[in-house]
Amino acid sequence: MENHTDALFRGSENHLSGLLTLTARLVQDRLSAALRPHGVTYAQAAALVRLWRTPDGRMLQHDFVTSLALARPSGTLLISDLERSGLVGRSPDPTDGRRQVITLTEAGRELEGKVHGVISGLQREIDRIVGREDLARTMRVLTTVLSWLEPAAMAALPAHDREPGRRITGSALPAPRPADR
Repeated sequence: MENHTDALFRGSENHLSGLLTLTARLVQDRLSAALRPHGVTYAQAAALVRLWRTPDGRMLQHDFVTSLALARPSGTLLISDLERSGLVGRSPDPTDGRRQVITLTEAGRELEGKVHGVISGLQREIDRIVGREDLARTMRVLTTVLSWLEPAAMAALPAHDREPGRRITGSALPAPRPADR
């Protein structure tokens, strides 16, 4: 005999993972189309956001890939793509040459306002459809789930959206020398 909960989740359209996957895919498609005129893909923009949220536009490669919830090979391919596009640079960590540091280039920095405008525009559209209160509640719930699934990915969120008292800056890198900026 089927209970009420089983009936609610019988079809993938009513299953949380199905709804999240489909919604994420459609949001990514919408953002990709809006980002295309700026010469950046959705994956590139998502990665650049991580660097824009650090104090100095730099992260250790491992921390960068982890914050994107990517497997190491996928993260390495994305970083190579960002390098070929001239949006980031990769260099050895001055304190440990075995580690790589990912750094925004000037071209990467210049995209911030355009990408932010695209992302904010879509969020304003969603806010108009569902309302500010429901959107805020949804963001809180998704942040809680993200924190549970992959605590390291919390670095992807702005400080005000993270768990209270938790400060994530991306990495513990030494301050860049003036010539590195």
